Amino acid sequence: MERRILVVEDSPTQAERVRLLLEREGYRVEVAANGREGLQRAQSTPPDLIISDVVMPEMDGFTLCRLVKSTAATRGIPFVLLTERHAPPDVIQGFEVGADNFIPKPFADAVLSERVRRIFEHLDRQMSGAPEPEVTLHVGDRRFVVSAGKAQIVELLLSTLEDLAQANALLQARERDLEFKTQELEAFAYSVSHDLKAPLRGMGGFAQMIQEDYADRLDDKGRHYLDRIRESAQRMGVLIDDLLEYSRVERRAMRWEPVDLERLVQDLIADRQADIDTRGVRVEVALPFREILGEREGLRHALANLLDNALKFSRKVAHPTITIRGQVRDAERVLSVADNGIGFHPKDRERAFAIFQRLHSQEEYEGTGIGLAIVRRVAERHGGRTWAESEPGEGATFYLAIPTRDEGLAA
Repeated sequence: MERRILVVEDSPTQAERVRLLLEREGYRVEVAANGREGLQRAQSTPPDLIISDVVMPEMDGFTLCRLVKSTAATRGIPFVLLTERHAPPDVIQGFEVGADNFIPKPFADAVLSERVRRIFEHLDRQMSGAPEPEVTLHVGDRRFVVSAGKAQIVELLLSTLEDLAQANALLQARERDLEFKTQELEAFAYSVSHDLKAPLRGMGGFAQMIQEDYADRLDDKGRHYLDRIRESAQRMGVLIDDLLEYSRVERRAMRWEPVDLERLVQDLIADRQADIDTRGVRVEVALPFREILGEREGLRHALANLLDNALKFSRKVAHPTITIRGQVRDAERVLSVADNGIGFHPKDRERAFAIFQRLHSQEEYEGTGIGLAIVRRVAERHGGRTWAESEPGEGATFYLAIPTRDEGLAA
């Protein structure tokens, strides 16, 4: 027996797509351009199934469904709402007016075909008087068996759960694709780094060979030019490394874990102990908490950049002092690194964190202008913030605040 389906859809493109799909499945399809026309067709020649859009001129899908279900001649026609409105309040409203199923837009052809097939199977069982079987629901990798005594409720629940499962499967596929693309991007970045740094190493190496092998033929100006070539090559290499580090911060997965902050700070100081001892830098550490919850590698790079900045900009001070502190403020754990170095104007407090921004010339203090940008990006990835306080000639204090998530952390 040929099944008749009435499609009520005000979009000609969407209506034609549904018509062609259902006709390929062997159904006879009629199309109405709005709810009022759909009601007239349903009343004059009742179809076996109605599939209707919700948002339409003259009469929306909810009203059409209510009128179809309120008339004895059409009450038994299964009614499917095809709509972008599939939030819980919309599902409840559809249930109240008598809808038998929901298909959210955008939808896959297979989803529509399967829903229609299942509805007609249910009708056939009703007509034959066969008992309703149990309905098996598959949500993700879990399987549920539900009694089908309330067929309409089960169909609505099933359609909602299927949509959630499809959305979850799509999300997982996108996550896998993103992870694959991230790996590709990282491989590309390392390849580019190698290709860029190879000629730089060649430049620096040849410049050094010229200085060593032809020293007696070079005047002071020639030696100066070679020194500038070597310094520029080295600076470009550092810039490439810093850019790669910035990109790694962006790409690295956020793995929240308790981080031993005290151990982390002591390791960073130990790595720089030779410079600290040579210059007679006094480093003070005052941390009221031992652990912080965050992404370990990101926090290490952020604090390393802050400590390196403090060492660099206190270089010309007679008695350099660096202080690393921690404090708990409301819902944050705040880390600060202070120095008594050159400082900067308060108006530059935000500019200091912008990528490639430098507050002092390369001749005064070397650098790439990326370190503090990394600090800010690490803070943002933790849902935190950064700021600075400074005055010219009075040193600077940089703050890194991480939202408190201290379940199970050591004080």
